Amino acid sequence: MALTSSDVVLDRRSVTGKPVRSRRVVLFVAATVAAAVIALVIAMWLGGNLTQTTINGLVIGGTSNLTAWGLQASKLVMEASSVGVIGMLLGSLLLPQQDGGPSRATRRCLRTASWLALVWAVSTAFLLIFSWSDVVARPVTQLSITQLFTDTATTFPGAADFISSIAVALVIAVGVAVTANRWGVLLLLLLACYNLVPIALQGHASHGTLLKYSLIVHVIAVSLWVGGLGALLMHVRAEPAQLAVAVPRFSKLALGCYIAVAASGVITLLQLLGWSVPALWGSRYGDLGMLKLTALITLGVIGWWHRRHTVGQIRANEDEHAGRARRAFIRLAAAEIVVMAIAVAIAVTLSRTAAPDTIVLHGNQ
Repeated sequence: MALTSSDVVLDRRSVTGKPVRSRRVVLFVAATVAAAVIALVIAMWLGGNLTQTTINGLVIGGTSNLTAWGLQASKLVMEASSVGVIGMLLGSLLLPQQDGGPSRATRRCLRTASWLALVWAVSTAFLLIFSWSDVVARPVTQLSITQLFTDTATTFPGAADFISSIAVALVIAVGVAVTANRWGVLLLLLLACYNLVPIALQGHASHGTLLKYSLIVHVIAVSLWVGGLGALLMHVRAEPAQLAVAVPRFSKLALGCYIAVAASGVITLLQLLGWSVPALWGSRYGDLGMLKLTALITLGVIGWWHRRHTVGQIRANEDEHAGRARRAFIRLAAAEIVVMAIAVAIAVTLSRTAAPDTIVLHGNQ
């Protein structure tokens, strides 16, 4: 049977339409995950976390059991999912309404946020188990879950932060699934940002007030920046009218987040290095910090290019160069997400790497 012109058009759409885009999204997600995992392993090696050593009586590193690997992996998944939740909620607020209600892209963002909140809760539960195992130096199989809830104070005092984080993540998952109101989404976004704090302060924040607040600013700014860009790339890239409104709005927020991330990151790094600039290249912690700073500078260059060459043309959606600008934005945003994933993996390892300040404090006890 001969093919008509309409059949040819239909066939082309089936080849170049949604299935192809879906495959590209899957490949991009797989590549991003692979980059993050590779960066995590390399960072663990550079930070000395693949071998166990003792300095001033402080045991550092070691990945010879399930706990050590599971702790790093579950924290990476937890941080990625929490960033995703915050980004999807932010993205839904940046998008304009359609016919007096949420647009299709907004609904997709909210649906994704709900699923990611469940991943956030489950990964935090795994992180709780592995952290508990790490603190008491016992295999996961020898832990009593019942004892954790009946005698939390003596079993694992830090468990309360993890349990509350799990509960809040579940509340967010349910709340996102039932709300369609922008004020409700804003409330859930604020709740999600608050839920970052307890786990973020589990690491080095006991050193002092300045470090505690710089960490809080750092994790919230990173989540808004990385997550927001991910939401635009995942759910808005194929909708020019929505992108023309959301990208300029996000660009202003991203600049503020970048400044906050850079300032808080430098303060945190220098304080943990004892305000010693030479320690940046004289310690494992400093080496990882320099890698993270390199990623931050790379992201700054990409962001500058966005603001200079693509944001204005995307805003002028009717311009003949708008289509080219959107494609450039998508390519640069994809590269930015990969770099951000690598930076997050390095940050996960940094939280498990002993800073010189930590070793000195432990040795003086």
